[in-house]
Amino acid sequence: MRLRITTIGSLAAFVSLCAGGVTPSPVYAQALTSIPEIQVQSNVAVPMRDGVHLAADIYLPNQPGPFPVLLTRTPYNKNRGAREARLYAEQGYAVVVMDSRGIYGSEGEWSPYVDEALDGYDTQQWIGAQDWCDGNIGMYGTSYPGFTQLLPAPYRSPYVKALVPVASQSDNYGSIWSTNGLYHLALGLSWGARQEAIATGNSIPDLNWMEVVTQLPLESALAKVGVYSEFVSNTIRHDAYDDFWKQMSIRDQYGEMDVPAFHVTGWYDDLISETVLNFTRMRELSRSSESRRWQKLLIGPWGHGVRPNRFYGDMDFGGGVDIDFSALEIEWFDYHLKGARNGLHEQAPIRIFVMGDNVWRDEYEWPLSRAIPTTLFFHSNGFANTRFGDGKLSEVLPADEPSDQYSYDPKSPVPTYGGHGCCGAGLTPDGPLDQRSTQQRQDVLVYTSDPLVEDTEVTGAPRVQLFFSTDVTDTDFFVTLSDVYPDGRSILITEGAVRTRFRDSVEKPTLLTPGKIYEVEIPMWETSNVFKDGHRIRLHITSSNFPRFNRNLNSGRSMAEETKADIRVATQTVYHDRTHSSAITLPVIR
Repeated sequence: MRLRITTIGSLAAFVSLCAGGVTPSPVYAQALTSIPEIQVQSNVAVPMRDGVHLAADIYLPNQPGPFPVLLTRTPYNKNRGAREARLYAEQGYAVVVMDSRGIYGSEGEWSPYVDEALDGYDTQQWIGAQDWCDGNIGMYGTSYPGFTQLLPAPYRSPYVKALVPVASQSDNYGSIWSTNGLYHLALGLSWGARQEAIATGNSIPDLNWMEVVTQLPLESALAKVGVYSEFVSNTIRHDAYDDFWKQMSIRDQYGEMDVPAFHVTGWYDDLISETVLNFTRMRELSRSSESRRWQKLLIGPWGHGVRPNRFYGDMDFGGGVDIDFSALEIEWFDYHLKGARNGLHEQAPIRIFVMGDNVWRDEYEWPLSRAIPTTLFFHSNGFANTRFGDGKLSEVLPADEPSDQYSYDPKSPVPTYGGHGCCGAGLTPDGPLDQRSTQQRQDVLVYTSDPLVEDTEVTGAPRVQLFFSTDVTDTDFFVTLSDVYPDGRSILITEGAVRTRFRDSVEKPTLLTPGKIYEVEIPMWETSNVFKDGHRIRLHITSSNFPRFNRNLNSGRSMAEETKADIRVATQTVYHDRTHSSAITLPVIR
């Protein structure tokens, strides 16, 4: 049944939803002042190829069609997308908001991610055949609804002309569920169990989530929650990159894609590296030159999703951080779906927020070819533990220096505090937080440069070359880059991690030989920060970041099987001498 709904609103109401309350660009201001009535069709049953019907709400402008269509597919309840859908419909778009298979109004069995590719394609083909569709479809959405845009892209529906995937992954093993074998514990248990409870009509009682994430073996944590998810159980059992993970990946499918995409992320988004990978690979490998040309990237100083607030974590990024992202989306869709000549073709393909200077800047390539790899080597007299130790960073090669040591006890892990985050049940505070409390633990090695004599911009992906040994067969290393202010604040800029069994291959793990010296490269997430004159550059190293990531119990056994009896205390040794020159390499813009 078609129900007519009159939307009450104004330009001011629309602007209040936009990031920072910034007025839309003049190109769109006149159109946004007209608020027509919207026709809504609720719970339309859309057929999939296997006979399952997925529920969609359809919003149509109250004017003659057909229309270009904006589609979003979500596991978070299509009803929650009503306000955004009406705003798009007011701009002359038909809008389709659909529940994912097996959850909320849709039929079928809820199995996260694995059905989204074919279901997405079937939905696109169904929309293209409707009389209210003019043959042009765009997709939008953040996080999971960002991934539901990319998963069907290799099937190349002829109707899909543009995407806006915000905070989206290439697969679930490179981030969000796992970071190359380091399991995202708080997210997996909380998000996975809650979604399963919704799909099965159950409820999750109020829980002490810290008790949940400390359960061993890990699979028993689901019993503590009271809701069993086969998908979550599989993410725990499959700790290597295997067919389970590959079935929900697009990493090998970029060459099959042929669609313009506006990729959006934040410097502290758990999915920044994945979003950047999507942008660079689609820009390189998409089938047509037109699609390769129309890959666009926006990175702001926020975490998961578009959150352009001047205050984030322990930082004030200034009023210049504000952007009107809704207007940017409409501008993108108007160009690609309506053929509007709105100046989009004259814009740079990349726009980044440079922290420290706190300004937006246009770029035309990624990574930046003008970035100069600058190596800072570790130094100490063997006492780099804590920020009060003697650990130093400098461009001088190390001589014959003693190594540094610390003990990593899984029973007393370093707590998550700041960094790249998403969806951790309130247990994993993210963003640019002051690291001084972490850096005064004995199980944290800290290396700090002298005060800088000039502003130093780091834009790109730093990497750490680490020489280490340990007395266990498997362990973790976490590295964190921070900007040390003259008043002592140590603000987290970016980070990286490695589970040593996956140091050579995420598909074929190999354990360590206790006492042997290894060299491992630890890639860090992308960033852009100006370390100001008088500031210092600091790197700290430890072996846990809990409960964002599961604790490595140092036993060498599969994480799904480890029990309290498997806990081993690891003695970690970090080398920095003539033949083992541990260092961080920064992409410096001179």
